[in-house]
Amino acid sequence: MTMSHAPAARHHAGAVFIDRWHAIVARSEGSAPTITDLTRELETEPEFVLRVARETADCDRLVVMGPSDERLAFEREYVSLYQRPDRLLDDEAIPIATRFDLLDRLRILDA
Repeated sequence: MTMSHAPAARHHAGAVFIDRWHAIVARSEGSAPTITDLTRELETEPEFVLRVARETADCDRLVVMGPSDERLAFEREYVSLYQRPDRLLDDEAIPIATRFDLLDRLRILDA
């Protein structure tokens, strides 16, 4: 009798920078990270925060960066959606971040 084993689930790390009008979401998926830029256009701020939170659905560990108010709004939305506050890793309140900043955070999480 042969037994087959399901492959182990891959744990995805993520990093988010969010401010009132823009967000960058970086996720580790397979061999290369993916980066998504999101811009708020005609959405209300809560609609934008919800859209950003949905981009992070598959993240098991998530670093959140940005100005304090926006970071807090995102964290509340994330916890409301997924009921997983344990996945959030709060980072510093910073006014701006680049893709490279998010990639650095991913490297730390994946180490």
